[in-house]
Amino acid sequence: MQEKLILEHTLHHTCSKDGGENYVLENAPFLAEYKPKEDKKPFLGEGYYFWDYNLDYAKVWGKTHYSKSFYVLEGVVDINCDDETYLDLVGNRKHLVGFVEILWEFNLIHEEGTKGIDLCYIIDYLRKNCPPEVFPFKILRAVDYKNQEKAGIKIVFNDKGYRPSFTILNPRIIFSFKNKEEINYKSKPFIIFAS
Repeated sequence: MQEKLILEHTLHHTCSKDGGENYVLENAPFLAEYKPKEDKKPFLGEGYYFWDYNLDYAKVWGKTHYSKSFYVLEGVVDINCDDETYLDLVGNRKHLVGFVEILWEFNLIHEEGTKGIDLCYIIDYLRKNCPPEVFPFKILRAVDYKNQEKAGIKIVFNDKGYRPSFTILNPRIIFSFKNKEEINYKSKPFIIFAS
């Protein structure tokens, strides 16, 4: 029998100051949901979103999305890294390959990508239309590469050649929890930043 792997993550949740400090501390995290009239689509479908230990991007998100009136909460969460509920599209090759296989099986991808279908819609489609044994994932982790050329610290592996290869030391890694009750706090979230 395989032992469960539990990993501790320090996560940051950005939210509006609406309701005040006490309200936010009692009710956070807040659901990121579709708002078609406002053209808001959560990256990984509806859920509760956190930056994976990235206060800088949590602040950038707040400045951009909450008119510079926001809180950033920090909390330590234990993540059960089993293959049955957790889909890690950041650091688990088995999960990445398996996810691509599901996309092929459901005709959601072709040689050039996902046919213009946003990942948020793909995730929601799989959650609603697949049997739980095919797509059981309630915790998702992914990298947001938006404007990555300008963001973070780049280190070139080798600058010789046509296209130098590099790595980024400050990637925008996002966690999304489908349900609030799946967030297993090791330490209660607190406000680490207020604008």
